Amino acid sequence: MSNFGGGGIVGFRDMLVAIRDERPDLEVIAVLPQKGDVADACAGQGFRTVVALTPWWAFGKWWRIQRVDPHALIGTLPYSMILIPGIVRAVLLLARLRPAMVLSNTMTIPAHAIAAKLLGIPHYWVVREFGRDDHHLWFLLGYRRTVRLIGRLSETAICNSHAVENALLAVNPTMKTEVVYPIVETPLRTPPTRRPDQRLRAVLIGYFSTGKGQPLAIEAVAAARKAGVDIELTLVGAGSEKPLRKLARRLGVDDLVTINGPTNDVGAYWSAAHVGLMCSQREAFGRVTVEAMRAGLPVCGTDSGGTPEIIDHGVNGLLSPAGDANTLAANLMSLESDEELRRKLADGAVASATRFQRHRHDKELAAILGLT
Repeated sequence: MSNFGGGGIVGFRDMLVAIRDERPDLEVIAVLPQKGDVADACAGQGFRTVVALTPWWAFGKWWRIQRVDPHALIGTLPYSMILIPGIVRAVLLLARLRPAMVLSNTMTIPAHAIAAKLLGIPHYWVVREFGRDDHHLWFLLGYRRTVRLIGRLSETAICNSHAVENALLAVNPTMKTEVVYPIVETPLRTPPTRRPDQRLRAVLIGYFSTGKGQPLAIEAVAAARKAGVDIELTLVGAGSEKPLRKLARRLGVDDLVTINGPTNDVGAYWSAAHVGLMCSQREAFGRVTVEAMRAGLPVCGTDSGGTPEIIDHGVNGLLSPAGDANTLAANLMSLESDEELRRKLADGAVASATRFQRHRHDKELAAILGLT
């Protein structure tokens, strides 16, 4: 697997547990790119762990030359040479282990998929991201060629949302795909109450970046204040806080915006809020959306990516177009002015969030992999 993305790491662990629980007679081996917390956690749960070279074929925007396509400068082949050592190592590893099947976690690492194809071992690709549209990745072989190869190298591409599935099929309509929603089993909480004299408190949890939408949330709070409604916003995550603080000051809402660093315990933030936010421009699934709903919060989310598969507008939350701060502000103000609506959506959030349970995930995954 790749260490790309926190949700991918949690999903990787859940996938290992699912296979072991469905077929305890099989040995499940976790292949990881490095030692560390993920390897320790896998080993601690009784999985045999192998650390192996796993070169990426997709890189973040810092690898790109601005306004210039690296493929045009140097060509695909020289870049692709960095994959060869990883593929050789993967072939040797799989030839020694002779597994019944191989699964690759995230679309960013190809070595074991290629090795499995060369050795005639069934391979399944678990795709948890759009690649270009969410993480703005640059692909060594180009995005479209990469998606086509994912189809050719896999028995099935297992996607974490229909939005991701549709993005793959738009490039490669013949590839076989299935959707298995991730497991989210954080504590179910009673929807928090809001006193009549309290400001509405919104919380957004996620890495600080434009793509995750913290600037949009601040702009929405500013738009609400301009309309005469003060809404408190708490931002929680890793990354640079400075641009967000600067934006809040410029828009005149720094007294309403609280910014906190990363934490392993978000329960206190859910408990202190009245509404959750999912402001990503294009989120593949949005684990944090389900966590907020299970904590008893309606969620105001972006009507793009996999978010509409979680939020049913008017049932468990409210949706607004990607990048539209004014509509987001209007949604927040409707919850601020109508506590009965907020409570109705909160109850709907708790009820609908229970569908992402382990039993459902494990049975669906086992059926796809032929373990039943």
